[in-house]
Amino acid sequence: AAVPAGVYGRKWLEQQGLWKTLQTKAIPVESVRAALAVVESGNVEAGIVYKTDAAISKRVRIVLEVPVSEAPPIIYPVAMLAGSRHAAAAGRFLEHLAGREAGAVFVKFGFNLLSATD
Repeated sequence: AAVPAGVYGRKWLEQQGLWKTLQTKAIPVESVRAALAVVESGNVEAGIVYKTDAAISKRVRIVLEVPVSEAPPIIYPVAMLAGSRHAAAAGRFLEHLAGREAGAVFVKFGFNLLSATD
């Protein structure tokens, strides 16, 4: 309930009408990496993690990938803090993240890109 992947996972399970059945089997953990570790250990049959996290493990396999059309939007916004002591550097970093080079890295590791207007 406190981490984004858990919130997104529960929302999708609710949309599919599965949450009421599965909620008693849910074991909350503090992060996606912790969920991945529990699945890797064999102590649970399945877990909900991001595809990008599952891809780094040699000990799990993806058995279901939620179609983008069914998934709740997963958005990680980035912004510069008002009053930043390093506004120029932060601005350059934001420009870099919005650029083609950084975009290609995100796509390479399985992320979809949204523009500020999406």
